[in-house]
Amino acid sequence: MPNSPLDAFVPSNDEPARELVTRATKLVTRELGEVEVELKRLLHSTIAVIPNVGAHLADAGGKRFRPLVTLLSARAAGFEGPERIVVAAVSELLHTATLLHDDVIDGGDVRRGRPAARLQYGNGMAVLTGDYCLARGLQAMAATGNLGAVQSMSDTVTAMAEGEVAQLDIAGDWSLDRKRYYSVIERKTASLIAWSCAVANLVEPQYRHPLHRFGLEVGFAFQIADDVIDYQSSESTSGKPRGQDLREGKITLPLLIACERDLSLRTRLQAAFSGGRPDHDALSRLVDDVARSDATDHALDVAASHAKQAEIELRALPSSPSRDALACLARAVVRRDR
Repeated sequence: MPNSPLDAFVPSNDEPARELVTRATKLVTRELGEVEVELKRLLHSTIAVIPNVGAHLADAGGKRFRPLVTLLSARAAGFEGPERIVVAAVSELLHTATLLHDDVIDGGDVRRGRPAARLQYGNGMAVLTGDYCLARGLQAMAATGNLGAVQSMSDTVTAMAEGEVAQLDIAGDWSLDRKRYYSVIERKTASLIAWSCAVANLVEPQYRHPLHRFGLEVGFAFQIADDVIDYQSSESTSGKPRGQDLREGKITLPLLIACERDLSLRTRLQAAFSGGRPDHDALSRLVDDVARSDATDHALDVAASHAKQAEIELRALPSSPSRDALACLARAVVRRDR
């Protein structure tokens, strides 16, 4: 007898992330279609260039991970209100805003395998469209009439902004440790996923904390896996140049682990960046050294431990196909290659 209400969601040890996500998506296909309609509505403006800039990124093949976990979490918690569609769309809108801003701050040229919006429309237009996305998200949440949902979003956006500022502030600080690293990724990445999973705190009170904790743990796993992909994947698979984080002076978990295990690496980093950004060859050697070490494997083990903890948090919810799908998504974020 299967141990799960939906035996198809019990993955094998080597099942690809894409298959796990595909099967989870089938549970909420209709609702995801509604989210796309709502997202286009929120990106609309009589200033024609705004939806063009937003669509440049929103229609570029994003995974819609945050809307997916929002809808599955709502189902798992028994919340069927129409607000769940709004929250799901707003979660993607907030994510879009951060990507538009990030590419300007980091000088990014490639996003999701295509030229970044800033290259086509300019830095100013990208930043202001990101601001528009944030404003429309707040407007949409306010329209629900639920003050608690609005408050939860404002708290989340504040945390995200703090995380982005902190990341920029510590770029190139090779004395960074794991505690400070987690402080950054909790704010800039995990907070939005946690907000999405708690459905803006619209689910029943007894499910808010477990879903929020689930989202935080998935957010940690997601970001750490992303950090590993930066060292292991090519631009053709990840959609951005290999080693881009290091080129921007970002200290991620694989690099931290590599420095912990090879004390000379931190010294080499300090020397390489002492005169600003090092040349291409020096950066490539540093990226290769991290990629060839066991630091990336160890970082993935850490990500997997967060995914496991995320599954534990789900035990507070009733057994259901949606809960099983959320558990599979937690595993999928560690197994993905892009």
